[in-house]
Parts: sequence; C-alpha cells; structure tokens
Amino acid sequence: MSIFTSKITATLLCAFVMATPLSAQTTAGNLLTVAELPEKDIRRISYYSAQTLEAMYAFGSNTEAEGRLEMLRAKVQRLTDAGLRSGLTTNTTADYFAVFIAENNTAPLPIAFLNNDGQFDAASLLNSVEIYYSIKAPQEFDAAASDEADMAAISSVAQQHAPQTPAVQSIELTVVAQPVTVLETPAISPTAPANVRAILERVELKGENWVITVKPGDSLGQFANALYGDTKLFQQIFEANLSQLITPNSIRVGQNLVLPRG
Repeated sequence: MSIFTSKITATLLCAFVMATPLSAQTTAGNLLTVAELPEKDIRRISYYSAQTLEAMYAFGSNTEAEGRLEMLRAKVQRLTDAGLRSGLTTNTTADYFAVFIAENNTAPLPIAFLNNDGQFDAASLLNSVEIYYSIKAPQEFDAAASDEADMAAISSVAQQHAPQTPAVQSIELTVVAQPVTVLETPAISPTAPANVRAILERVELKGENWVITVKPGDSLGQFANALYGDTKLFQQIFEANLSQLITPNSIRVGQNLVLPRG
C-alpha cells in the first residue's frame, strides 16, 4: 500500500469514528434512511465505506495487479452486507456511500470508476458486484442427495412392477452429417450506419469467441447496439467479462473484451 493511500485510510477511519450521522440527500431528494439507524449500524456502514474507498484507490493505482479486483469486490460486498444487516437496500447503501465519499474524500477518484461523464455511480458499483457474486456463487444444491433419493424411489417401484423384457429388434440407422455454418465475425448489413459498421469491423475471432479491443470513446452500450440492436443489452457483455470489469463503465483502452454471440 502506498503512503498516499495509507494517509487516506487513516483520515477516513478517523472521520467515521468522530462523525455524526450523515444527513445529506439522495439523488431522489429524500433524506437517507441511514440517518434513522442506531449509531452502531452507522459506524459499521461507515467503516466498510472507508474500507471500500481504500480498495478503490488500491485498485486504481494499478488495475493490472493480481488480486486487487477480487479484494475490491470483497470490500464492496461487505459494505453491501453491512447495509442489508441494518435493513437497507443496496441502492440506499450506495446513496450513503456516495455521500460518505463526498464528505470525506479529498482526492480525485481513480478514473476506472468514473463513467463517460466523469461521474462516479455508487449504485452501479454496488449492484455490479452483487450481480458478480450471484453468478459466481449461486445457491448450492445437493444434487447427489437428490439423485440418491430419486433413484431409491424409482428402484422400489421398478421391483414391484417389473415389466417383461421385450424382444430386441435390430434397427439400422443412417446418419447424414449436415454442414454447420459458423460466422467468423458478425455479419454486417449493407444498410448498417457508419458507427455500427465501424464497431463490427473491429470484431475479431479468437478461439471460439468474438473479441473487440477497446478504443477511446467506446462503451458497452455502443457494442450492444452494434451487435444486438439494443444498447440495453450491454449487461450481456458485462457479465461475459466479469473477470476484468468491476462495473459496466469501467472499461479501459486496450482491454480485449469478449462479445457474446447474439
């Protein structure tokens, strides 16, 4: 950890210990419900807000460093969990975190966390991490135990009602292989707008995946519009690149992003 981030951490931790409940307003103009929480809950959420902000600076100082993305996600998840334990929604916790940063941060946020307008979207960060863990850590299902119970029931019925074995008839099958057409790159319509054509022409085939290298001004929404005809489908591209993206807005020039085939 650098001296710079260490000083920030010390300052933030001191601030949350001394602070009174934040009373700033959310983007909707309503007072944060955090202000109505017991002091111990506010201190806990403030503590994890400081931890998350520290992890953001550590990640932003070297986005390629091994383990920093996972550390950041873990800190964000703990902040979200702290809010949930206090009865807050993820978006309300994000509102609090945004206010915490505004009142306690004295340095610019790393550009990896800023959207195309140069703004930090706390809700996008928290919700993106929530999506990541919902995909990477789905609810466990004991398939072995379920299969064992099913097979025991099936066996019991089979023993009581065993049918006669039918005579085996010889059947000759002829299998004809059908050619499979695989597009090496996305098809480009002759009537495609210039901006869509420019993106599709950059898509490359690497292995079995469509891949595009990020250039200045790119966004997942632009890629989704070019490939699927709908900017709102950017989430598909984000979920296909969870190993290197923390939020949909955190793409960086030079990254090679996988583009799911529509």
